[in-house]
Amino acid sequence: MKTLIINATPCNCESSISAQLLAEVKQKLADFTLLNLYEMDDLPALDAQGLGIFFKMQGNAELNEEEQKIAEKRTALLEQFKAHKRIVIIYPMFNYNIPAKLKDYLDNVLVPRETFRYSEDGKLTGLLNDGREVIFIQTSGSIFSENSEFAELEFAYFYLDAMFKKLGFAQRHIVRAEGSAVLPKDVVLEKAKGEIGRLV
Repeated sequence: MKTLIINATPCNCESSISAQLLAEVKQKLADFTLLNLYEMDDLPALDAQGLGIFFKMQGNAELNEEEQKIAEKRTALLEQFKAHKRIVIIYPMFNYNIPAKLKDYLDNVLVPRETFRYSEDGKLTGLLNDGREVIFIQTSGSIFSENSEFAELEFAYFYLDAMFKKLGFAQRHIVRAEGSAVLPKDVVLEKAKGEIGRLV
């Protein structure tokens, strides 16, 4: 299965848990595309300019040269996303949520009439419902699963899971490399590697 790996961690340190888990995923896969979000200086965002371009694109309005470059980048990201039937996202939790770069990326691929649509009665239907799979690899210093005191702050995974469910992804998995601030890092790492091996 063709896989798109989305690396949404800003740390380039090879010894970090995120970097080691990224290496583990790459080792397990024979056919993948790697997208490093924090190496992209031209990742479009839904700021004032980006939102204006989005509405122009939706209405097939004329774009100037600068807007056209941004529109082409948005389209390229969307087509790349749609071309891969398995998505792997590696990201750290920042203040109990996903990194800003990952949110910017999602704003380029969560597009009406491309990856989802609204029916006349307002219901949302995912358009990527052809047996797709997503694996979320979430790193965190604290523990958010089970009955942890931080469980109520588990916004990141629930947001991503809900979005991909709405797109039509029937298979959605979470690998938590959690507790690195309170547990031995090698224990956290090996547990996550085992889950990656089972899924990938």
